Amino acid sequence: MVKSKGKTPHVKNGIVSKGPAKTSTEVAPKEILENVFNLQWHSVIALGVFVGVYLKCTSASIPSGDAGDFIMAAQHFGVAHPPGYPLYVTAGYLWMKLLPFGNPAFKLNVLTSFIGGLAAFVVYLATYKITNFIPSAIFASGVFGFSHLIWFHSVGAEIFSLNNLFCGLLLYWVVRFQQADVTHRARVAMEASFLSGLSMCNQHTSGLFIGVIGAWMFLSLLKDKAITMQQFLKTGAAFGAALTPYIQLPVSAYFANAPSTWGDQRTMAGIIKHVAREEYGTFRLTADDTVSGDLFGNMATYTNDLVNELTNVTLVLCVLCVSTAWYFPKIRTIVYVYVANMFVYIMFFCNQANIDHSRELMKGVLERFWMQSNIPVSILAGCGIWCVYSPVKERCSSLGTALYYLLGVGAVVMTAYQIKNNYTICDMSNNYIMRDYGRKLLDAMPANGVLLVEGDMPSLTSRYLRYCENYRPDVDIVDQELIGFAWYKPMHKHNFRQYIFPYDREVYYKDVLARKGEKFAFSYNFQSVFDVHTRAGIPLYIYPFMKHGDEGYKEHYDLLPTNMLYEVRHKQIAYTVDQFVDIASQQDYNLNENMAYCDGTLYPVRSWEYVIAESCGHTAFFPPEHAHRMITLGNAYTDPKNHPTLVKIYKLYKRAHDALTITEGNGTRNLFGPDHNKNFGVICYLIYNNLVNINKDEAGKFAKVMVEQWEIYFARTSKPDTDGLNRVIADVYNRYPDIKTDEKYLM
Repeated sequence: MVKSKGKTPHVKNGIVSKGPAKTSTEVAPKEILENVFNLQWHSVIALGVFVGVYLKCTSASIPSGDAGDFIMAAQHFGVAHPPGYPLYVTAGYLWMKLLPFGNPAFKLNVLTSFIGGLAAFVVYLATYKITNFIPSAIFASGVFGFSHLIWFHSVGAEIFSLNNLFCGLLLYWVVRFQQADVTHRARVAMEASFLSGLSMCNQHTSGLFIGVIGAWMFLSLLKDKAITMQQFLKTGAAFGAALTPYIQLPVSAYFANAPSTWGDQRTMAGIIKHVAREEYGTFRLTADDTVSGDLFGNMATYTNDLVNELTNVTLVLCVLCVSTAWYFPKIRTIVYVYVANMFVYIMFFCNQANIDHSRELMKGVLERFWMQSNIPVSILAGCGIWCVYSPVKERCSSLGTALYYLLGVGAVVMTAYQIKNNYTICDMSNNYIMRDYGRKLLDAMPANGVLLVEGDMPSLTSRYLRYCENYRPDVDIVDQELIGFAWYKPMHKHNFRQYIFPYDREVYYKDVLARKGEKFAFSYNFQSVFDVHTRAGIPLYIYPFMKHGDEGYKEHYDLLPTNMLYEVRHKQIAYTVDQFVDIASQQDYNLNENMAYCDGTLYPVRSWEYVIAESCGHTAFFPPEHAHRMITLGNAYTDPKNHPTLVKIYKLYKRAHDALTITEGNGTRNLFGPDHNKNFGVICYLIYNNLVNINKDEAGKFAKVMVEQWEIYFARTSKPDTDGLNRVIADVYNRYPDIKTDEKYLM
């Protein structure tokens, strides 16, 4: 046997190359430059397109969702909701210090747009590295990056774009690992381990990808006997080192003194509780104990959303790739690893996600988590194009060239189709609905008052304006949900100027019924809160409702609608119906501005923007509906002396109706729900019934409005509450056959 002198041939991708084999500890600068990110001209163009479009569509102010929480945490180096997202918060904190222009929300939105563009770009790189085929890369990144979900959540301050980036990078490292020399795979696995640790500092759902990819890499290294114990320990150390951003949690708790922070991470127990999401429910999507995971319902939602987001063409190409991968050794293993990632993620997440499918908004919460699984689907679809092209190219070079350009054009057309379909709904550059909504809430507050908010959007939006833009600094904002945690007072008491905690040492006790036994000497409920502020003369207001389950206050307090808010008022000093109507008549309910932005049809029904738009319109009816209920208690409306009060209430309804009527083409449209039409009609019926035997012509005017409102109600509701309404309408038409045409019945 003849031995070679000085040079040992080694194998890379099945090709014997000259030169000495590199050991696993060697670092090859050329390989790092060429094989990690091979930025050829077309990939640079792709990066520019994604980042450029996302920046063009970046939200100008605070977006919906959890954005307010992340912006406040990044602005003040606070702790975001569980598990804390320390990497995103820290990066945002540094970025917001460096960017010299824009409001705090815009600054973090810009960073997120950059990250989102990079995530779509990584999909391009991964697909191209697998196939070495530009049309595949264009198609995969185009349908993914310009789908509604990815695009929409990449232009506002959310953690999903960073999660997409890490998951895309992990899938890219799968390709690097598979295509690397056996002797270099341990180093590639170490790099993937470091990326995995960083990804766990953002969104924990990436752990489902990490589990599959990590197990495959480890088994592959064992099979090839390509890893030593030292390398294995280094790989684990790389993962641990990447978790260091979690230091941000205790650092913030001890030193930041942030005006908005979640939890108390001054102890190891507090850190573990936060990172494990115990206050939300570990391995659950929401803290709602009444809803359990629905595997088949969630899978049906995912399948439907997959088609809507990525199109049928993408799904067909993905199936084609998976079903033919066995015949293409170049992509076979990578495809199977990607499929395993998708399967584990979808099955686990669909089984654990406890979402109420009866609410479109909650479906919107669920669909945000499909982005992670859409990454491998898009890449596999791009590979499906290559699976069509490759056999043709092998058999006929000239036909393959023609097919190359045809598929390239098709990929560009598909990308343009996604852009055309989703640009309008994803362009947030002029969307100020959340900012305006928060300002209206705070503008409705009297000076030096306390606002008790319930729900994420009112809380996050108003607190962002208060603590990041210093809007209405005289108002204290207290979250009714957060007040239930033991850490709320020690971590937030320094934020408040007016708000008074009922006792020196206490915890708001969630189970109000158990409080009757006084198990906890320092527990309190909202009646205690109301009492202490009433005695101190501090204005206390509620929006949009009181926390469910704590209703003991109702014996002593009324919640009176005033503007967009409810005023907390002791029954001993409550208004009479006439006093309330007179005060409400002097208010503008914030209706002196253009209310067209409250048109819910401008937004997807699963979005918070849609919910807020609908809520803004409905708040205009709070005062008249409350006065309506007050006067009808005990049949007080039948007393003739109350006729002037009924007319005043009608005028309140009319003001709300007119303020929420917009011109649309050649007609008009009212921006409120069907129940408002019904209730508006009811108050007109009460006045009509009061007048019909006294002044027939005057009664006819109210009858005309009543009929119109009830007809709109019937048209708008799928299950109309007839309850004699049709009979009353028929009687009106019998009494006033010319009510539709005679102008004397106009108000």
